[in-house]
Amino acid sequence: MADEIKTEITNETPSKEDYEAIKAELEAERQKAEGLVAEAIQPLQERITTLETEVTTRTQELNELKELNQLKEQEFEGAKAAYAYALEDFKNLAASANPLLPAEVITGTTVEEVKASLDRANKLVSSVQASLAKQAAAVVVPAGAPVRSPASTEGLSTKEKINLGLEQARRKKES
Repeated sequence: MADEIKTEITNETPSKEDYEAIKAELEAERQKAEGLVAEAIQPLQERITTLETEVTTRTQELNELKELNQLKEQEFEGAKAAYAYALEDFKNLAASANPLLPAEVITGTTVEEVKASLDRANKLVSSVQASLAKQAAAVVVPAGAPVRSPASTEGLSTKEKINLGLEQARRKKES
């Protein structure tokens, strides 16, 4: 411990000249630091100004687009209502043009669906008509009155046959 260095701390008040020198040195450092900060901040300030201008422009564009969107939504709702009315008119027209089809079978929410249901219904009516035509052709009924022929005596008893013969003879005499 012989080589120990002793430092003595003393609390001295600097002289006015030392104080003024330190103050001037600190002021110079402060100004230098402010200059460096201003130099470092300048590109950021310019970028902030540019971004604020861009945000303002984009906000205006967004508000214009929102207004345009509201207008288009109103137009779209109007067009949907007009389409619904036109579709109902189309269904009514299709029903009146096809009197063999009940109006209930013409369904759909689009023109294509209505056309498809109309085609299905017409095919059904055609197949029913064809089926009825086949049935009508199978049953042949001669035109006019049937040929007059003597009454069949088949299945009659002898007594009934005699009575029938007497009845026919009496009719011939009366005529």
